[in-house]
Parts: sequence; C-alpha cells; structure tokens
Amino acid sequence: MTHTAARPFYDEFAWAYDFIIPPPAPGQLDFIAEAFAARGVAAGSFLLDAGCGTGRFAVELARRGYAVEGLDLSPRLVERARALAEAAGVGAAQGFRINFEVGDMLALPARGRFDVVLCRGVLNDLLDGRGRERALRSFAGALRRGGVLILDVREWEASARRKIREPVFEKTAETPRGSLSFRSVTRVDPGTRRLLVEERHTLRAGGVESVSAYDFQMRCWTREELVARLARAGFEGPEFYGAYDCAKPPGAGDRLVCVAVRA
Repeated sequence: MTHTAARPFYDEFAWAYDFIIPPPAPGQLDFIAEAFAARGVAAGSFLLDAGCGTGRFAVELARRGYAVEGLDLSPRLVERARALAEAAGVGAAQGFRINFEVGDMLALPARGRFDVVLCRGVLNDLLDGRGRERALRSFAGALRRGGVLILDVREWEASARRKIREPVFEKTAETPRGSLSFRSVTRVDPGTRRLLVEERHTLRAGGVESVSAYDFQMRCWTREELVARLARAGFEGPEFYGAYDCAKPPGAGDRLVCVAVRA
C-alpha cells in the first residue's frame, strides 16, 4: 500500500497535514455518531480509528464519549495525533480514553475487542484484491459480533469524472515554518481504475525554498466490489451514502461511504 513513511504528507510534512486538509465538519461527526447509535453502539463504546492520520476525527469522537484508539502506519502522524489530543485537552492525561499507536491495519489482532471501526480513505491505497480482502478481514477480526464498520472509499466513476474535469488541486498556507504550497496533479487510468497522482510540497522561509515531490497511485472502488468483499469478510447489511450525510445518496459525490455490521 502507498500509506508509508515515504510519502511526504505522512513523513517530513506530517507537521503540515492539518494546514492542507480541512478538519472534520460537525455534520460528518453527527453522521458517524448517529450511525453508531442506530446500530446499538453508544458513547463509551470502544472505537478503532484505522488510519487515523493526525487524529482529528479521533479527538472529536473522544469528546463525544467514545473510548478511542487511533492506529496509523506513520510514526510522524501518530506523534502529531498525540500532540493534538493533549493540546486540545482531550488526551489521556485529561481523563479521556484515547490512545494512538503506530501499527498496520492489515494485521489487527483478531480479538473482537472493538465495538466500532472507522476507516476513512485509506483503503484506496490498497491496489490489489489480496490487500483489500486482508484489510476487511482484519477489521472483522478486530470487531465483536454485531460491531459496526464505517468506511469511505473513492467511487470509481464519480472520481474519474471529477479528476478528468479538475485534475489539479493547489493550496497555499502560512505556517510557523514559512509559506507552504501544496500542488497535486491527477491522471486517470481507466484500464486499472487507478488515479495516478503527482504531488509536491514547496516550503519558502527566509529566502530559501525547499521542494519535496512524490508520485503514487490510488485504486478506486465500485459499489459491487465493496459489497462482495464485505460479504466474504463477514459483514452484512451494508448501507451506502454519497458522503457522511444521510441526505446524499450514492453517486452524489466522488466518495462512497459504507456502514456495515459484523455478522
């Protein structure tokens, strides 16, 4: 998978992640909490944020009373997540049940420990069927029976249309370390359902410019593939949305949000 320490977003520019990616919206968090509640999962339940990044979803869900464990393959992102939780007053030292660890979501202990698993976007980095099967089976093993999985992936057709129409994303932010510009350019490969991404961080400070470039691939999903793989992994009753919003049906955006239950 491409979620490795090699990608600048997850390594040398992990400190800048939150300057580029917007924070979770209250409506997204409401959707997640309501999806849990509708399936019998209340505040106080054990939640795994698989691929937690800098921990912003984990922190907000801890505020809402969940016992949260954040897991990420990047040590620098985990370091940022721990610092964020403490700075926000939501760390373990403040009495919240929240913890962040470096680890591989493809190899979770099959203990049925968690009531819910949340996985946002990371599954696009798995390029082959074997890795995708392994991830979903790993989630199933980590969940108790009746536990809830919420995930989102890039839906192939909508993502392809969007990236053909809008291949370039750019953002500049002023940071304590200087002016940071981020640019990504995406090409679409219809034969493999892959997005071919070229991304570049440029930091300007004190008259000095440093550039870090990285190329990687993501493979989009179809609803049919996700349904089949979830069933083989031991999940049932999947429900689909076009965003973290009950009012948006599948196809309303380039994301496919799924809620499923461990059989």
